[in-house]
Amino acid sequence: MMENPSHAKAAKERRNPLAHAFAVILYGALAVLFTYPLVFNLDRVNGAGDPAVMVWSMAWIQNALTSDASLFDANIFHPTENALAYTDLLLPSAVFTLPLYLITNNPLINFNVVLLLTYILSGYTVFLLARRLMGRMPYALPASLFAGAVYALCPYRMGHITQLNSMTTYLLPLILLFMHKYLEDGRKPRDLFLVGLFFALNAMSGLYYGIFATLMMGTFYVVWSLIKREFPKKEDFVYGAVVFGFFGLVLAYVLWPYLALSGAEDHSRPVEQAAGGSVIPAALLTSPPESLLLGWTPEAFGTSNEDGKPMYELTLYPGLAVAALAAFGLFFGRIRTHSKLYALLGLVIFVFSLGPLITLGSINIPLPFYLLYEFVPGFGSLRVPARMWAIVMIPIAVLAAFGLRKLMEILGGSKAALALAAISVFTIFEFLPTLPVDRFIDRGPPTLEPAYEYLSENAEPETVVAEVPFASPVDAFRETPRMVRSTYGWWNLVNGYASYFPDGYEETRDALDSLPSAESLAEMDRLDVDYIVVHPRIYEDENVDGEAIVDAADDEPSLERVAGDDDAVLYRIE
Repeated sequence: MMENPSHAKAAKERRNPLAHAFAVILYGALAVLFTYPLVFNLDRVNGAGDPAVMVWSMAWIQNALTSDASLFDANIFHPTENALAYTDLLLPSAVFTLPLYLITNNPLINFNVVLLLTYILSGYTVFLLARRLMGRMPYALPASLFAGAVYALCPYRMGHITQLNSMTTYLLPLILLFMHKYLEDGRKPRDLFLVGLFFALNAMSGLYYGIFATLMMGTFYVVWSLIKREFPKKEDFVYGAVVFGFFGLVLAYVLWPYLALSGAEDHSRPVEQAAGGSVIPAALLTSPPESLLLGWTPEAFGTSNEDGKPMYELTLYPGLAVAALAAFGLFFGRIRTHSKLYALLGLVIFVFSLGPLITLGSINIPLPFYLLYEFVPGFGSLRVPARMWAIVMIPIAVLAAFGLRKLMEILGGSKAALALAAISVFTIFEFLPTLPVDRFIDRGPPTLEPAYEYLSENAEPETVVAEVPFASPVDAFRETPRMVRSTYGWWNLVNGYASYFPDGYEETRDALDSLPSAESLAEMDRLDVDYIVVHPRIYEDENVDGEAIVDAADDEPSLERVAGDDDAVLYRIE
């Protein structure tokens, strides 16, 4: 098939380098504003919880790629094999910033740079998608810029700012962009190959979006075919079998440890847990508590953590102006085929995001996601169907661009420019967090306590370290700073934190927490532990006399105190 001449002309206009440069600069400036003062503290910000896990994960991958360490045999949960498979992979982000890692040897810089780039790239890829769909229509450029900003800055992404895997949304629009190119520009194998490539990179950046992208692609293809009244063509099956067969093998090879773990019984989520992480109506009115104008919404609409709901997963407010523009674009945007396509794509994914069940009184009514949960591999391991909002926001942003473009066309001239400015400012203030963002405020350069300074200077790659007390319900994220500190010497850590824990971890935790009991010494011997770090003040948090633990450890002949302070005391195991 020959390429459509109008598509070729529109494509030439879309390649205007100034427009693309302006888009990147715009989204970069908005990223700096919405995360202020992160850009001034790239090497200093760290926190417990998911950010620390992501910092550690990227650093481990980069360490493995530049040493003889095995990629999946990460240094946590010693002696568990394939320990990296208990967390998200983040492989593309780690590879992309590998040169920066080699220059700075600072995992915090790598993490923060990637975080800022997710804003720029998420906005830019939706800009590219919207720009293609509107072609050479009047006001397509400002409307496309608006769509990209909506997607990059929406409350869903702000709510997930601590989770780099959930912030890596920029590959999803690229999948859709090249599906359009394949289906509408002559079904070229090159375009389908790029669909497969971006799908694979997406899966290696976060397993949630990897699984959800299969649903997105299937829905897109079916809806597009129905709207176009076009049956699947022979080349779709031939090219699809080759491309997705190839990338399927690549993913199976790279992700095999994940696939092996996913078959374990304890990796299946109870259906009630998946239902608890699904979209609820109130979530559509909820912004994160950090929101400047709408931070009150989680408490007001009952989506706060205190109510047992995952608040940061349910900040799905699309914006008042955005929603109005999307509705206007659907009905009056003059892009009928694509309006229907994105409205139906968003609707179908939204229905799946409602989760497996809806409860009416005492009756549980199964929803479409329940079929995926029961019969499609991978979906049974998902805790939060609400994360499909990362896909739903793409149609919303695209339809909003259609509506804004049509509105500006109706108004024309200075009135169009004034409407664009007013809507943009209004939307920015709807989405803007309270500045400065507290988690990015400068807290001083990270320093190692004496115990960890000693380990960083003396530990070898085969050194095994344990830290007590282990994490508990009092502080579930207690292990994550320890994981980050281990990057300073890459010692093997008995401790760890992930969505899942290896077999025997609880028994090891209970034994070592009883230090210096005979049981704890026997367990350390079994695990070949070389050093143990005791945190007396953390014992106090659990109503245990930490000073008594330290005094007893000092009296134990098999433990030699080698470094430490009031927060962390390091013992060598004799």
